[in-house]
Amino acid sequence: MSDSIYNDFAAKFAASSITSLVDSFNREVGNRGWCSARAAYIKALIDELKRRGIDLSAVCNEGSTSFAHKVKCVDNRLVLI
Repeated sequence: MSDSIYNDFAAKFAASSITSLVDSFNREVGNRGWCSARAAYIKALIDELKRRGIDLSAVCNEGSTSFAHKVKCVDNRLVLI
């Protein structure tokens, strides 16, 4: 993964609202394509949600993230919808 691409995504997400971050997550639901840019995008997105103290336990466990369901943020927690 390119640090430059990750840093670009990280800067974008750092300037985004929680609603925008959730929208970014939801756009990934059902997307099975994979490349290094998508890996950087997802890592930066998840890192920013964690940095903001959002509970990701509904979608993350043991280092993997599930994009099987859309989510919303309720009381600083992602919940499946």
